[in-house]
Amino acid sequence: MNPPDSRPSRGLLARALKKVGELTHPETRSGKVFAKAERGLTKVAARLAQSPSFLRVSGGLMRRGFTQQIRRTSMMEKTLHSLRVPTSSEVDALRSQLRRMGDQVEALGSQLEHVVELLERQEQPQAPTASEAPPASAPAPRRRRASPVR
Repeated sequence: MNPPDSRPSRGLLARALKKVGELTHPETRSGKVFAKAERGLTKVAARLAQSPSFLRVSGGLMRRGFTQQIRRTSMMEKTLHSLRVPTSSEVDALRSQLRRMGDQVEALGSQLEHVVELLERQEQPQAPTASEAPPASAPAPRRRRASPVR
């Protein structure tokens, strides 16, 4: 019997990367062709990047594409609005508004906790000394109610 191969089998990605490495190695024929093509394309791209007519045309194409995207988005939002479905921008606005409201509720909760702590401290009876004890027949002093916090 032949012993099983102790090396792990090569994965598809590893084989593909090795093949790319062989094809682009500067000492192989394909690597030399690749390097020459890369140098030529780099020169062409540099020339195009400095050409005013190419920049004007590519800028116009980009502008036209962005304008069409804006129109499509606007039409989609109008359609959704007519169907009474919230658009993504409306959902985003509501999400940020809800986040701000949650922050405000959290701050209000912290303020209320602080007010409750202060009220509890005021309501705790302070141990009166024997000379300060009120007579048994005297009515208890009335406490003022705290005004609401705004």
